[in-house]
Amino acid sequence: MAGEFTAIIAVLCFVGSNVLFRRTEHQASPLFINLFRTAIGTLTFIIIALILNIFLQIFLIPWNLWLVLFMSFLFGQVIADTSYFKAQRELGTTIAMAVSMTFPLFTYMLSLIFLNRPFELRVIISIILVGIGIVIIGKSRLVLNNKDFNNSKAEIHSLKKKWKGFFTQNTIKAVGFGMIASIGWAIGLVIIDYATNEINRILQINGLSSIIGNVIRFPFALAILALLAFRESFFQNKTVSSPNQKKTYNTWIILIIASVIGTSIGAYVYTEAARTAGATVMSLIASASPLFSLPLTYWVNKEGITKIGFLGVVLTILGVVVILL
Repeated sequence: MAGEFTAIIAVLCFVGSNVLFRRTEHQASPLFINLFRTAIGTLTFIIIALILNIFLQIFLIPWNLWLVLFMSFLFGQVIADTSYFKAQRELGTTIAMAVSMTFPLFTYMLSLIFLNRPFELRVIISIILVGIGIVIIGKSRLVLNNKDFNNSKAEIHSLKKKWKGFFTQNTIKAVGFGMIASIGWAIGLVIIDYATNEINRILQINGLSSIIGNVIRFPFALAILALLAFRESFFQNKTVSSPNQKKTYNTWIILIIASVIGTSIGAYVYTEAARTAGATVMSLIASASPLFSLPLTYWVNKEGITKIGFLGVVLTILGVVVILL
């Protein structure tokens, strides 16, 4: 049960930071947000490892496990997180999560194949309940956008136009980014599950294996994201005549706070939950993110939800309860 509780904390950190990051999107690109929070995470875990006097133990890890950790961050943060931020910019927090939080299905399939995890019927039931729940939550957000909706023919026609407008080229592209994020998170989470347990087996340090794993993973991701950010900045300078909007003091403060919550704290509890609860359980609880995002997105970004959305909330809660039993 401790692993499941850690997973819930990880989800809260993830949702809270993403809601805050959304407030910076008018001044910071998705790639810059990912680069900044990765830099904060890199600095945090190196400092913690030095304080706990475990930094040098990273050199006791075999090189092939370093490569495995690098692959986990390549899929989980560099590819998946950047894709998620691109989807969130177009779709909004709740719908982007509804699309990308399909990753428990991929996680479960990969765990069965590569981690030799046993088949469990309750996991399938949980995946179905949570999946239906987040789809309902996502669709309710679309209905909410038509604020004057009622049963009149004119307004029904307006809603149909809204649905038709939803499937624009940009939106379909954003949904594609959400699916890339889903598959990337699944691959990254399964790798983390394997790698952190291997580190613990080699070093016998229990909870500290997550810190050592992140000390190895974060610098690799930071280097890749820095190269991508440089490329993005270079092409912007070539194609955009006006300079990029200067970030305000408040934007920098939000970026720092969100990075500490979502990366410094969130990345640790995320990897620790993957180690203790397993990739499948972690992914299922993480897929309930839309449930946790509802009050935060309404309070911070004024993104509401209709009454039918609460049916999705109930189903999502049931799905999480099934996996916790």
